[in-house]
Amino acid sequence: EDEGTPVGTRQMTFSTGDDRSPEWSASGDSILYVAEGYGDLARSDGVVLSVPRVGGLAEAVFTVLQPDRALGPAILAPAIEPGSRRIAYVQLIPGGETVCEADAASCDATDSLPPPPRLQGGRLRVRTPGATSPADHDPTVAIEFDGVELDGSRHPFGLPGVWITLLHPFQRLYNDLGAVPARPSWEPAGGRLVTSDGLRLLTWRPGDPAATPIPGSEEGTYPAWSPDGSRIAFTRLDRGPELTTSCQHIVFGQTGSFVACVEERTQWPIGRAMIVLISPGGGETIPVTEGSDPTWSPDGSWIYFSRSDGIWRISPQSGVEERIPGADGGLEPAISPDGRELAFVIRDAEGKGDVWVVPLPR
Repeated sequence: EDEGTPVGTRQMTFSTGDDRSPEWSASGDSILYVAEGYGDLARSDGVVLSVPRVGGLAEAVFTVLQPDRALGPAILAPAIEPGSRRIAYVQLIPGGETVCEADAASCDATDSLPPPPRLQGGRLRVRTPGATSPADHDPTVAIEFDGVELDGSRHPFGLPGVWITLLHPFQRLYNDLGAVPARPSWEPAGGRLVTSDGLRLLTWRPGDPAATPIPGSEEGTYPAWSPDGSRIAFTRLDRGPELTTSCQHIVFGQTGSFVACVEERTQWPIGRAMIVLISPGGGETIPVTEGSDPTWSPDGSWIYFSRSDGIWRISPQSGVEERIPGADGGLEPAISPDGRELAFVIRDAEGKGDVWVVPLPR
């Protein structure tokens, strides 16, 4: 092993696509993750695979929903319920509102115009192992992501309205990295999930018609329920300075050009990311440390999280922080049920990820 790399560190996936979102099986003998297709498996932005803990060939998890050689909707962010082994997952809604499909834009600001919000809506679903029914038969709740709206009360140039787009920090992260803020986490006793719509945390019991917002969890994303059920750790994304830009999207044709769409966009740069604690019922929040992607050790003594230089852990009791050897540049930490190993994602220069595992210090 290289100096500073713990014995037992190993690369679990070797795909040419983007592998991400590791999740340990309930028994700890395998790791679930999301891939951009795999061999003859479904061609999709999100295929859920499972690879043995000791290494080996990956297998599809949702073979009914994502059969061989099929092009289907992506399945993202799998989370396994303690005890029952039901799997919660996120499906994004394809299509939706389209913002200003045109050739060029004339804006009243000198900054370059980033892509508009792409994350618009999704479904959080729960599936029982071995189920053979379609995804629409799974318990489901809708999640709406703020960012795109057509204001039909205004009609410049005789257009049907003005597009109002809000490029929140969570929208920027999705545009740039494909990071879905609605990553679900199960209540340890089972029965409920916590998730996020990018602007706040939500709890949901499968079968209920709607999710319930957690008061005080504003700007909360990527939640993780503590092992004793008393707290939820999440990432709070600070906002940079607000900037509003007005653009006329122009189409050029043989007979000249014309305004095809008017957009008013408000955007916020991504500021500092903080790990924060809150009770499931909401209320006062407790800032813990700077970082993102929190997850708990099985005994609740550590919160693991990512920073730009790798994976760290902090004791929520003492505040002591430790950097995890062998996880430099790591993202999306996930702890094995026995607390002995850490799965995480390493991305290359092109943004493509692979899943790695490293032994944890005692």
